[in-house]
Amino acid sequence: MGLNLVDEKNEAEINEVLDYLFELVLKYVKEGQEDDTKRLIEYIKKIGQAAAIAGLESIVVNTLLLFPQVARKACKQHMENALVNIVLAFGEIGKIAAGKKMETPAKIAASCLGEMGNTAASRRARKETVAVIFALGEIGKSVTWQRLGDVASSTVALLGETGKVAASQKFEDAALNAELLLQEIGTGAIEKNLKETADISVRSIRDIGKTADRQGLNRALLQAAYSLETIKFNAEDRYLMSASIIAEVALLHFERLEIQRLEDKLNKISRGRRKYPGMGL
Repeated sequence: MGLNLVDEKNEAEINEVLDYLFELVLKYVKEGQEDDTKRLIEYIKKIGQAAAIAGLESIVVNTLLLFPQVARKACKQHMENALVNIVLAFGEIGKIAAGKKMETPAKIAASCLGEMGNTAASRRARKETVAVIFALGEIGKSVTWQRLGDVASSTVALLGETGKVAASQKFEDAALNAELLLQEIGTGAIEKNLKETADISVRSIRDIGKTADRQGLNRALLQAAYSLETIKFNAEDRYLMSASIIAEVALLHFERLEIQRLEDKLNKISRGRRKYPGMGL
């Protein structure tokens, strides 16, 4: 139905279909029908993806703006799986929009994800928090690759904040994933000469690491040090001194925490098997 209209680029009728689907999905949520809710979220997502591919930016924006109200209603009904589907829809649509250099939809998707991440962590919804971090990372990588500097910086800041909140709730795997994604995005930002994005990536990793230290999350603490070292090396290689200096100052803090002793301890716990933090230690 809606997908055919996207092919025809019939925006007026697409919006009518979206309005109909929106009312229907709210009805399913109210009735507690999670499977039907998920099915409609998936279909709305496909319309948003197709619209992004077709370059219909206003349709992409309208599609994204349907999800927050559905998410609020689903949260009240404790539909965790539907919420995860909404998170992934934001991530997938936002990623495609960023790939098409659509700044507004990418920024909307990231902003909504940031809000959902804070709400999920405050509810101690681990699965949703992990999904938010993954989705923000996907958008962050895409906007960085496309050199959308302002959107990249704001997305990275949201990813860092979500990772920090995850660490404060002792969601160590989520915090680890955030650090690894920030390292990847920060390295990409250095390659694309996006200085502000690189700097924010470094500060975000530092803040997650400090929170991990306070919460006793040793793997996340160690990963923060590794990620900072990696970005520092890449920044020096590309003469981005700001990111390099921020990383170096942050590393001075972590060095005082006797990282080497911590690494030895974790290696002993893993029975001598050398594994990279966050990859199954």
